[in-house]
Amino acid sequence: MTSDSQHGSQLRSELLRAGYAETVITPPVGFEIEGPEHATRRATDVTDDLLGRVLVLEAGGDRAAIVTLDVWGVSERFTARVVESVSSAAGVDESLVWIGVSGNATSPPLWDDGNAAYVQYAAYVPQQIGGIAALAAGRLQDAELGFATASLPDLATSVNGRYEDLNEIVPMMIVDGVSGPIARVFGFSCPGSVIGGHSTDWTADYPGYACWALSEASGAEGCMFIRGPSSDVRPFDWSSDNPAPTHTDRGAADVQALGWLLATQAGVATQGALLRRNIDIAAVVRAEPDSGLGIVKGLKIGDGVFESFTASLTSEFGTTLAEASPDQTVFVCANLGGASFGAT
Repeated sequence: MTSDSQHGSQLRSELLRAGYAETVITPPVGFEIEGPEHATRRATDVTDDLLGRVLVLEAGGDRAAIVTLDVWGVSERFTARVVESVSSAAGVDESLVWIGVSGNATSPPLWDDGNAAYVQYAAYVPQQIGGIAALAAGRLQDAELGFATASLPDLATSVNGRYEDLNEIVPMMIVDGVSGPIARVFGFSCPGSVIGGHSTDWTADYPGYACWALSEASGAEGCMFIRGPSSDVRPFDWSSDNPAPTHTDRGAADVQALGWLLATQAGVATQGALLRRNIDIAAVVRAEPDSGLGIVKGLKIGDGVFESFTASLTSEFGTTLAEASPDQTVFVCANLGGASFGAT
């Protein structure tokens, strides 16, 4: 016969627990800045740090880790190193370690295994991420989570024309614990490419600013941003048919403008979201993988689905994917492999 205390302990082990941690992954000043659009240039300063973030979730006897990095993309080898490090450090099965990037275009070239200057950096960062994964696992506390979406028109545009339809939906996951808000996870289908090639500062671009602003507003320990399918998308109104685009200085003020608008609308949408503790965690495997999508990895967290694709994909793909799962909130990270603008 099971005692009430044993039953209560078993029930608590089935319900959600969550923990979060982050670390600075900004390369040293003097290292070269790479990205999809501008020429390589040597970093001379830091405007704001690039971060690596880990959210560990545990429920029903399963433990998952969501990892985000403030970079443009990552190679298959680097991804494998991060997965192995997180799995070992935090006790997470490798199938339940999911990695996304912010699409920051002021980036270390972690998609290029052959870059000799970054060999040691690329070997060390996975160890850093493993360390904060262990820290996040050590911070696990009773928690609840929920999902929300917002629509953000006019923050981005298609390179093919101002009147082309875009995926303007921002998916959000809210994770709160007994100690207070733990994390906010959100995505947007627009590359982090506001900063122009004249800048020689390390910066996390608008995703970094949006994460900071949303964390400050919500009181959460951290915020995680996921760059959605956006190979044909640019910030603001930077379409090929616009003779007078705005925010052409491409400086810090422009970064803050986009980041602030995104964070403000995302924050409003999270208010009143239904949170719950009884969720399921599972790996998602596509029955018929499409070779055009590259390497695909999926993770189900309650009513949310996280999917990553190494291939560079259009905004329309994100819309189609979301419409195929109307009862779920879909978070998509495309171009995990770090292809440049215009690459196929």
